[in-house]
Amino acid sequence: MNLTPRVLNRSLSTFFGAILLAVGIHLLLVAGVPDYATWWRGAASALGEIAHGVLLATTLPGQQESWLWIVLALLLIVAILLMVWWISVQGRGRASAYVSAYFDDDPMPGRVEISDEAVEQALRAMLGRRADVVSLNVTLWENSPVPGLRIKVQPRTGVAPGELGAEIADAARAAQELMGSGGPVVIHLAGGARSRFARSERVQ
Repeated sequence: MNLTPRVLNRSLSTFFGAILLAVGIHLLLVAGVPDYATWWRGAASALGEIAHGVLLATTLPGQQESWLWIVLALLLIVAILLMVWWISVQGRGRASAYVSAYFDDDPMPGRVEISDEAVEQALRAMLGRRADVVSLNVTLWENSPVPGLRIKVQPRTGVAPGELGAEIADAARAAQELMGSGGPVVIHLAGGARSRFARSERVQ
């Protein structure tokens, strides 16, 4: 429920993972296969000569260095800027406060803020002591005019999802009334190994 570029993240992970895998296989072949190591030494020498020729052909007039180094420096700057942008877009779309209101009341004006932790604690109290729920987590995402609630619940195997979802929805509505706010609610019932093997714990 946030603006994290998941497709981009997965594409980059796949791309760099493939590169690392290829480098690892190459190093193993160089270390363990003599014929491959001999071929690689010849290929590396040829590539080195080609690179040296390109650098000589692109030398600046009156200088000893190639203008390709300037291009490489510019590309590195662009890469750094892209990395900074990529870091900045991670996790966007999440809100920090469910309620944030300013009261201009005499003699003590001030601001009241309610975080997602407060909503989570209210939900835990309303759901009571349940042994059929492994974990419960609440996050907020930006929405106008009121932030939305994402309630992620991990039930145990065998729990009726419809019945549990209805109870969580009722608790969410009661929590919104308690907080004096509204907004959309997304209930996510998650499964997995933890649901099958986690010891008996209670939401409390």
